[in-house]
Amino acid sequence: MSKPKKPHVARIIFLTLNLIAVIALAATNLPAYIAPSLFPFLSLFGLVYPLLLFINLGFVVFWLVFRTRFALISLVIILAGFNNLINNFHFNLFKGSIHQGTTLKVLSYNVQTFGLNEGKETGESNRNNILYFLKNENPHITCLQEYRSEGKTRYEPLKNMKDTLEVGTYYYESYFSPRFNQLSGLVIFSKFSAVDKGKLKFKGSRTFGIYADLLIGKDTVRVYNIHLASIQLLPSDIDFVVGGGQEEKGAITPHVLKIYNKLTDAFLLREKQVDFLTRQLNKCHYPVILCGDFNDTPSSYVYHEVNAKLKDTFKEKGKGFSKSYAGELPFLRIDYIFISQSINTFRFQRYKVGFSDHFPISAMITI
Repeated sequence: MSKPKKPHVARIIFLTLNLIAVIALAATNLPAYIAPSLFPFLSLFGLVYPLLLFINLGFVVFWLVFRTRFALISLVIILAGFNNLINNFHFNLFKGSIHQGTTLKVLSYNVQTFGLNEGKETGESNRNNILYFLKNENPHITCLQEYRSEGKTRYEPLKNMKDTLEVGTYYYESYFSPRFNQLSGLVIFSKFSAVDKGKLKFKGSRTFGIYADLLIGKDTVRVYNIHLASIQLLPSDIDFVVGGGQEEKGAITPHVLKIYNKLTDAFLLREKQVDFLTRQLNKCHYPVILCGDFNDTPSSYVYHEVNAKLKDTFKEKGKGFSKSYAGELPFLRIDYIFISQSINTFRFQRYKVGFSDHFPISAMITI
């Protein structure tokens, strides 16, 4: 009687690694449905879904080459998380059709203070480049996050920008109380007139959103510009993550804990902010256009809560992963344009321009 073959050592190793990757990928489906305040650790998996997806696709290909049924391990979990997949990745082959109604272009851009944090010369150069870009794109509605300016008269640079962009309406609010001759906050520029405006803020939080009610054709449409809590990672933190945790012996664990605390603090604050935002959306009787930097991915609780009420224009007409964070951390789509169900999207675009640590995005919509 022949002895049964012993499993090949290499196969056992690859199978073990595959199982670890599968468990991690399965965990990325949970953050959307479980609030960070319940299990903050789970929210971390939402940040790395694209990376884990690629790893598991690699295992599928690997096992198929060797004609083994182990390819099903990763494939089943990928398909089980289909909602997560389509939130992150799209491959729209067909151009959108233009519906009847008022057609307009909406653009959202985190301008990273125009680079003023890196010096006046860099700031002026980036500001001019961004102004040229915006003027050339000529959107009907522009939402900027991390707007910053300095002038002898506090609002003079903002008014000059409005005139350069040839828009009739702008609404600005500071993140914090205005300081001396500086502005730092959120701004909405529009070619339409506004009938009302307001800001989103609660105790213990900076201003994280503004809105303007615009007259568009015969309709009043509420436009939100949102900037949810950032993780506040320093360049040294990003270098640590990108470099795979390379640091002096004995300093790795404290640095990991510091980054983890920053991440969880941001998750918890964004949960409060999005809960406040969704309450405002429930009260709003107008069609909504919501733009902004969410500082969170399509696998997150924040995204799920907003997407339950509004449509993501990227999902309607975007392609690929369309990452919007221009920094060293890969695959992060954290900037969005959402719309009400009654509004239609026929084009979505991300612009690979290097004037900020974010890429601008735009959507052509019909109201």
